[in-house]
Amino acid sequence: MPSGKGSKLLRYIEHRLRISLIDNRTIVGTFLAFDKHLNLVLVDAEEFRTLNKNRAAILEERVEKRSLGLIILRGENVVSMAVEGPPPPSAKARAAVGGPGMAR
Repeated sequence: MPSGKGSKLLRYIEHRLRISLIDNRTIVGTFLAFDKHLNLVLVDAEEFRTLNKNRAAILEERVEKRSLGLIILRGENVVSMAVEGPPPPSAKARAAVGGPGMAR
């Protein structure tokens, strides 16, 4: 099995990732796909921006959050990637477990 960037990224498909961009924004979303340029496709993505205000030597820091949904991130803008959480349970595992509201 090749050990290139692509095969390493395949492990994290459907994981929740935190991605830092070159403009100091952070995107958190579920990793769906990538290509040879390392462009990334995320679903249920949210953007976090840290805003600093400096008034009379009192530094205020505020984080703005924005829901983005399905997005494509250009690979050249990505600085780092970190795993936030595991993939959701598979559909087969969910279907095998009975419970209220589930048909048998």
